Amino acid sequence: MSVDPRFRTPPRLRPGWRRAALAIVAIVIIGVLALATSSLRHNRETMHPDSVSPFGAGALSAIMADQGISITPMTAVDDALDGQGTILVWDPQLLLNRAEREQLLASSRRIVVVSDGGRDASRWLGTAGVSTVPLSGPIRPSCDVDWLDGIDTIAGVTAGVTADGCFPIGEGHHIVVRDNLVYVASPEIFTNQFLDVADNAAVAIRMLAGSGTVSWLIPEQSLPSAPSPSVVPPALTGALAGFIMTALWYGLLVARPFGPLIPEPLPVVVPAVEATRGRARLYERGSHASHAGRALRAGTVAHHAGRLGLGSDAGAPEVVAAICRACPLPEADVYRLLYGPPPTNDRELVELALGLENLSKELHHD
Repeated sequence: MSVDPRFRTPPRLRPGWRRAALAIVAIVIIGVLALATSSLRHNRETMHPDSVSPFGAGALSAIMADQGISITPMTAVDDALDGQGTILVWDPQLLLNRAEREQLLASSRRIVVVSDGGRDASRWLGTAGVSTVPLSGPIRPSCDVDWLDGIDTIAGVTAGVTADGCFPIGEGHHIVVRDNLVYVASPEIFTNQFLDVADNAAVAIRMLAGSGTVSWLIPEQSLPSAPSPSVVPPALTGALAGFIMTALWYGLLVARPFGPLIPEPLPVVVPAVEATRGRARLYERGSHASHAGRALRAGTVAHHAGRLGLGSDAGAPEVVAAICRACPLPEADVYRLLYGPPPTNDRELVELALGLENLSKELHHD
């Protein structure tokens, strides 16, 4: 079927540079939001005992729970000191003041301070510099600490401090032990990403498992107000948000009109026989014999209603009576033909169509 050239709508073509610009802007929006969300999630979930992200400590927490050691996240120093067992401190934003640090060190409990790259070394160890490496290979303890007996190596750590300690890295040591203080220069051995590397898990567990409980102290601003670590990758959340914003922006840019559809005349004439055949093919393809049967019956009644003096609201008794007055057919046969059970297969549908055709011939003959 061809379209009259007078009605052919020319295609709308946008310049190539415009499509390229739209694609670049969309990629930038999605990328920026993905990175921003990933960074925010990373900051909140790093070293959290319930987090399953690569930087979280959920795996370590699960292992210790299997061994009967409970871990309780806390946000206040007083709450940590009121508890029992080891206190782990993760304070990447350096929120603890001097008095709070002294309170912790003055307690008789083991204090494990996990640093974010040794930035707070001077706060806990006095004059101590920082030594960093991209990513360390296996490192031996090289120190005499009883809970490190039998430990071979750790690996994957990135920082050390220039003080006497264990596991030499660069010009310093990764772990410094002083009285009841255990200072760890970076968090890798506790995280899900590096826990199964070398003897990292053994060192982390021995460091914390001196008692049956661990108070996991994360000062207030470092812990979400309603912590619910997510299993969804952070970048995926940002990418989805960027995709939604890009779609809304594109919709406003192209300025598509909103509102009800407006009917318009077709640019071509579709013969009725083609429309009927197309509808029949749809019925056949969908195996809707009953629906097709209802359509045939309704069409037959509507076709003869005018000749029989019937209105559009005529019921089955009126239609059957009018047809029986117009042609000598039994009422039961007419009722079964027009209002009987619907056909369930193609054979019954063909029989119904032939019966309706014969009925139309009788009415026209009379």
